[in-house]
Amino acid sequence: MKVTYTEEAIADIVDAITYLNERNPTAAVNLDAEITRCIERLAMQEFDGPISRLRSGALVRSWAVAPFRVYYQRHPDELLIVRVYHQARRPIARQPR
Repeated sequence: MKVTYTEEAIADIVDAITYLNERNPTAAVNLDAEITRCIERLAMQEFDGPISRLRSGALVRSWAVAPFRVYYQRHPDELLIVRVYHQARRPIARQPR
C-alpha cells in the first residue's frame, strides 16, 4: 500500500523531531522510529484506530504514538497521513455523532 502525507503531516513530524532533537537527540531518534513503525503497520493494515471527525469535517481514523496521535485515511491503494498531532494541544478531532 502506498503511503502519502499531507503537507501538514510532514510539517508536524519535522517540527516535532526538530524540537525534540534540540533537547534530547536520542528521544528524537526514538520518536521518529516509533512514528515510522506505526505508519508502516497501519499501511500493512495490522490495526485500525477509532473514527473521528476533524474540525474541517473530514472523517479520519487515528492511532496514538505517545505523545502524538497519527490521523489518517484509508483509500483503496493508499494510506493518507493527514496529521501527526501532539495530544496536549487543542484537539483537532471529535468523535462522530
